[in-house]
Amino acid sequence: VSTQSTGSSGINAEYGGQTIGGLLRTRLFPDMEGIIGELKILAKTPLPKGTKKGQTDIREIWIRHGAVKTLCDLVRAYPYTVPDWLPDVTVFLANFTRGNHMIANEVKKCMSDFKRTHLDSWHEEHKLKFTEEQLGLLQGLLVAPNYYA
Repeated sequence: VSTQSTGSSGINAEYGGQTIGGLLRTRLFPDMEGIIGELKILAKTPLPKGTKKGQTDIREIWIRHGAVKTLCDLVRAYPYTVPDWLPDVTVFLANFTRGNHMIANEVKKCMSDFKRTHLDSWHEEHKLKFTEEQLGLLQGLLVAPNYYA
């Protein structure tokens, strides 16, 4: 499934994410850890430096963005549950909240969606799946910065 959108609407990317989510819920992919591992490798693709003419090869950016977007789609595929692999993925995604604005915005939206869909059962159920260290990292992402701080 391509995460590249056509035009400014991002419609293809949104449908791609829904497709991934639907496929995952059918349990056609028994090796989630393997899939996640491959996506993490792709997400770490080094971004290119600018050339002398100020242009960059955007292939690496597309690879990284596609991998991060797919990881976000995995998180969104389980809106009211927390599978065993999800805490690690959310913490991994936290590394992408800075840098390329397209990727950072995708992760921030994903974390916002995660917070919204898991809020009702957070303290009773979902929070227990995370380690203290993971909760500390997530706290900075899920809580809006204080205007007066």
